[in-house]
Amino acid sequence: MENQSVALAKILNANFKLIDYKPPFFLKKFPLLGKFYVPYFLQQKLDTDILPSIIITTGRRMAGTSIALKSILKNNVKTIHIQNPKLSLNHFDLLLIPEHDRIKGQNVIQTKGALCFFEEKDIKRFKQSNLNKIKTKKNTVLLMVGGNSKKQKPNNSEYFELSTKVIQGVKNLNAQLIVIVSRRTPNKAIKILQSTFSKHLSDFKILSSDENKLYPKILEIIDFTIVTSDSVNMISELATLSKPLFIFHFSKENKKILFFISNLKKLNIVQDYHGYLFKYGKSKLQTNEITILQINKFFGFK
Repeated sequence: MENQSVALAKILNANFKLIDYKPPFFLKKFPLLGKFYVPYFLQQKLDTDILPSIIITTGRRMAGTSIALKSILKNNVKTIHIQNPKLSLNHFDLLLIPEHDRIKGQNVIQTKGALCFFEEKDIKRFKQSNLNKIKTKKNTVLLMVGGNSKKQKPNNSEYFELSTKVIQGVKNLNAQLIVIVSRRTPNKAIKILQSTFSKHLSDFKILSSDENKLYPKILEIIDFTIVTSDSVNMISELATLSKPLFIFHFSKENKKILFFISNLKKLNIVQDYHGYLFKYGKSKLQTNEITILQINKFFGFK
């Protein structure tokens, strides 16, 4: 969510400040209370900081924060909320909601997936060292693994199937493998990946939580990418690149995410992963570019 907020601030070409704020429980649970009560922390920020002209919030839990700030600043600020707040759309000036949520409104811009906080041309500008030491073979495969969510919990056999199919693709290319896991990836799943890869691959690395900071700089040395089907964010980010992108499907998938992936397949942006990696005429996802044009038109920005 933080990445999407930063992505929007960047494409607005705005001077922005990122505020790490955890709303109180009651404001997350009952966001409309923001119309009548503003937490002390927010009041303090308004007293000490330069008043903003735009407030960006992301995710349902931050909807009450947006409403609270709007109740004080009124027409002096424009509020832009990313993702479906599951409230009346009238509480926000503008909403950016993924098109697979199928929500329409006069103040809604439907985005194809998530906004990306970097562009391919920007990757070289990220400051990280030792990438040359990481790349050891001509072809390098990046595997990004999601995990449990409210509507989906892949079982151990699915992680084993993922690892065996990844091994097949990596071996066919005589490639090395780099793995990034998310905070949603269960420890048991990481152990399965570690155990299976260690038995069949001589050149693989599962990045530690500290090494995860190499992302997105590490994309500079990657030749092929594989992503599990549970994360719109991960898929959206890698879809903006020219590098081949393959999706490994977990069972019992979210229908909304399946709709999103199906759309990308029709546009030749992604391919389903069945154990084989190959080059194809990949198109790039252009959500950022299309979205900023729509925002400028909506607000009358130049």
